[in-house]
Amino acid sequence: MIRPLLTLLLLSTSALSAPNIVVSIAPIHSLVSNITQGITEPMLLLKGNQSAHHSHLVPSQLISISQADLIITMHLNFEEGLAKPLSRIDSSKRFMVNAQEHEAHEAHFDVYNHHTWLSIERMQLFTKNITQLLMLIDEENSQKYQQNYLKLDQKLLALKVSIKQTLADNKKPLASYSNAFGYFIDDNQLNQTTLITTQHEERLSIFKVIKAKKSMQANQVKCLLSTTEVPPKRINILTEGLDIKIARLNIRGGEFSAGHDQYFQLMQHITNQVSPCLQ
Repeated sequence: MIRPLLTLLLLSTSALSAPNIVVSIAPIHSLVSNITQGITEPMLLLKGNQSAHHSHLVPSQLISISQADLIITMHLNFEEGLAKPLSRIDSSKRFMVNAQEHEAHEAHFDVYNHHTWLSIERMQLFTKNITQLLMLIDEENSQKYQQNYLKLDQKLLALKVSIKQTLADNKKPLASYSNAFGYFIDDNQLNQTTLITTQHEERLSIFKVIKAKKSMQANQVKCLLSTTEVPPKRINILTEGLDIKIARLNIRGGEFSAGHDQYFQLMQHITNQVSPCLQ
């Protein structure tokens, strides 16, 4: 969420024109790069399959952070590996997408779900806020930021409508290995009947496996969503003996090239995998 006005004013007086921007993960980098198109190219910090949770930064990445005018992350509880290097950076140069986590906390999540990029509605709010911030930091290019934002918002709106139309009739019961897909499920009003765990890295106890299998069977679940971070063996144990389709997805879109189109490719890919899983 956007920072208080005082912080924004401090940024605007200290930063240079065409700010040096560093963004932690690819989906957020993609959206920011749309806003800064023709002005400056943000740097993507965590590339490929580099873990957001347990990343160990190399010297070149540490230098990029230290030289940045603005660093955009999800939350230090999400990019845990960045907590120490970011603690050395002036807080006025840091923007956390999920800064207001406690205010936005959904009751049906046992722990806060930081995967907010899977909600297009939340990304529409984020892009509005970050545009306002960039316009304050770099007044000379404020008109261009605003023009880019308006184009991006229209693209996001079209994507949101398209995904909802694709998934409109897919209301069959589904299970999620973790709460990582929570925002995507809520935005598209999908029928999740079984949430196996709140942590996609958790190793399930025998008790949790039995409980999950009973829930999936009782609710006639036909689709199980999982991130690619969950080992296939763990999924196979859960679905053994059950007639369930599995959709394993890299929710950061590591298979797509970083840049303007990455976020749209990621969200369309998720939709294209979830839709047949529910049919």
